[in-house]
Amino acid sequence: MSVFVSDDEGLMTEPIIRPGNHMARTGKRWSGSGQVRPIKQSNMDGVHESVEAEDYMSPGQLYSTESGRLFHAGRILIVLVGLPATSKTLLSVAITRYTRWLGVRTKSFHVSEYRRQMTDTVPDEYFSAVPQTKEGIEYRQKVMRIVHEDMVRFFNDTKGQLAVYDALNIRRSERKDIADKFSTKNIKVLFIESHMTDTKLVDHSIKMAAQSSDYYGLPKVEARAEYMKRLNLNKPLYESMSPEEGLSYVEYINFGQKLRIYNNHYGYLTNKIVFFLMNLREKKGCVYFARCGTSDKDNYLNDEELNEDGKKYSEILTDLVLNRINERRRKSHGARTPAARQISLTPQSSQSSLVPTQASIDREAYRGDHRVRQTPSWDGADEDSFVVWTAPRKRTYDTARCFQESGISVRQRSQLQQLNPGVVADMSDDQIRTQYPMEYSEWLKDPYHYRFPRAESYHDLAVRMEPLLLEMERMRGDILIIGHESTLRVLYGYLMACTCTELPSLNFQRDKLIEISFSPFQNKADHIPIPPVDSYSSKWSL
Repeated sequence: MSVFVSDDEGLMTEPIIRPGNHMARTGKRWSGSGQVRPIKQSNMDGVHESVEAEDYMSPGQLYSTESGRLFHAGRILIVLVGLPATSKTLLSVAITRYTRWLGVRTKSFHVSEYRRQMTDTVPDEYFSAVPQTKEGIEYRQKVMRIVHEDMVRFFNDTKGQLAVYDALNIRRSERKDIADKFSTKNIKVLFIESHMTDTKLVDHSIKMAAQSSDYYGLPKVEARAEYMKRLNLNKPLYESMSPEEGLSYVEYINFGQKLRIYNNHYGYLTNKIVFFLMNLREKKGCVYFARCGTSDKDNYLNDEELNEDGKKYSEILTDLVLNRINERRRKSHGARTPAARQISLTPQSSQSSLVPTQASIDREAYRGDHRVRQTPSWDGADEDSFVVWTAPRKRTYDTARCFQESGISVRQRSQLQQLNPGVVADMSDDQIRTQYPMEYSEWLKDPYHYRFPRAESYHDLAVRMEPLLLEMERMRGDILIIGHESTLRVLYGYLMACTCTELPSLNFQRDKLIEISFSPFQNKADHIPIPPVDSYSSKWSL
């Protein structure tokens, strides 16, 4: 049983079954038990999947209610405000991902997606917040009416609790109309105004936005020029939010560099979202997931050091990850450095170092210059950051030793301690079935919420690991997380918006490195083969 027993793989195949908390003290803690949606492919981001099922349940959800609403927060509409190239779509998806993980029924409403789904021709005037032609006005009103009707339907018909409205909303009159319309329906309205004054952030946002499906097939130069037309069209029309409007809003400057809150009186859930925004940063790196190397017994009870195969695995993993990061940095920054090292069958003497990015160059060039804002250097502070997280166990930490020798920061994180299997530690499937037949039967009903005697459930593990989710969101550079399969499942499940049903069935083998890359609309998972240890000759001194 790979979940509860050890680092060894394949001892038991976990069933894909209906979730529900079979360890709850009463039947009221979870109002329903059932699969939210069909099992999706593990490399697909589920952040835009439906949450409209009657028995919707999320991995980080503490409890459920008959109304479907949590935290005594009622229904909330978050309205994003800002010009194009201010990362509104990225913000809406990030808020949706986090609040869904907490169990809040959240849905993003992207006006751009509604417009793309309409079959009639879009007039150029539509892209202005104040169209000047009758055709542009009517088309814009039509799109907005459909979006608003869908949001009302989401709240009234599907037990929706939190809607995130992704549109320009740069005119005071438009914001007042939205606040009045939804307030009368007993829906709280919170505005989040995204400002971008940092030219580097603006350039990066424009680069990402120009890759949207609106510009599919266009050369990069033409796509950027088309996007800049929309930006310049709306700049003169922008009316910044102010306390005089009497609305509850958050001023979000340079993607979390500064944050100001006005008239916030909506309680726990909105404050939790604000705290999330304080930790959120725009990602320029990737998150990597890898299993730790092997030990002789490779089980839970023995905290062993790596065996010879485990040491070779750690060397291969170090070369693979460093090459992967350097290759991407060369492609992004055009750095003139020696070619990437290849994972070879013979020892190599080339130094394991990271390609410098523009942030690295700026940090050194302006170090100590009081006239220039200093580029920070803590973990995750900028795009050139690379840090390795490991669990406290010896074989997990030792798997990162080659990174440490290469000058990479390695941090032990107590939250990455693997799921505690309790009394079934290191037992085989047949042994558990024989010695604990009732417990085994209950576990089959719900692998996510059930806990064996003196053990943790996956739900316990997800709640314990929530601080790491926020820290991952804070990191702008690359992270490699080396851990047990159980902890990797939770972190991967958050980044790819997996359900309670999907999460226990995620498979992390030692012959694959998982790379999560980020874009404004969704995340992407790639599986990178790790060469076998028997084809590798060591060049490290461990």
